[in-house]
Amino acid sequence: MILRKKRTADDNKEQMTIKIRKEEIPGTVIEAKRWWRREIRRQIRETSEDYRRDAARRITEAVTSMDEYRQAETIFAYYSYRREVNTAELIDRMLADGKRVCLPLCTDLGEDGKRVTDAPEMEAREIQGTAELIPGAYGIPEPGPETAVVKPEEVDMIILPCVTCDRECRRLGQGGGYYDKFLDSVRADCAKIAVCYETALADKLPVEEHDMPVDAVVTEERIYRWRPE
Repeated sequence: MILRKKRTADDNKEQMTIKIRKEEIPGTVIEAKRWWRREIRRQIRETSEDYRRDAARRITEAVTSMDEYRQAETIFAYYSYRREVNTAELIDRMLADGKRVCLPLCTDLGEDGKRVTDAPEMEAREIQGTAELIPGAYGIPEPGPETAVVKPEEVDMIILPCVTCDRECRRLGQGGGYYDKFLDSVRADCAKIAVCYETALADKLPVEEHDMPVDAVVTEERIYRWRPE
């Protein structure tokens, strides 16, 4: 893989172009997904904090300008961790706009942090503000166990994290399966929106039979919409 970084006149705006030789990508879908996760994570580590901060601000503005956002009453978001697209400002904006906001609480982990169920279990829990969050699974801030459960069918819009997406709205997550399982339980008209750095977009992600595209991918540059074939 050949990685080149470009800087524009705006110091907060940086771009990366990746030239990938086809023979670098493993043959099976599972192996290819692992490869994309590894390469994109390495790529994001090369971006600056200024770029990520500016990208998160612009993504917040883009998401809150969407018709899906204006129409949604209940929104299931995520609290960002490490170099994920930062959602702190977006969550504050949702609360200020009077949205009913919920965040994930993993319920499948024991006190040692290890999974105690055969499949990933995650609930949507309503919050009133980010100050009430506590350290949770994998060190990610999450709602406390006393917070109210929000049923999947009550959710109008989901803001999804990712490692990467492509321009055809395929999403590649961390690999835990939490969001994939949760998405199986929401209404068909629930808006599924992934947020991603433009620099982290893949050309075309490998998919398995159960992988479904999201409705839109929002980057700091534009909104990519899924269009059924």
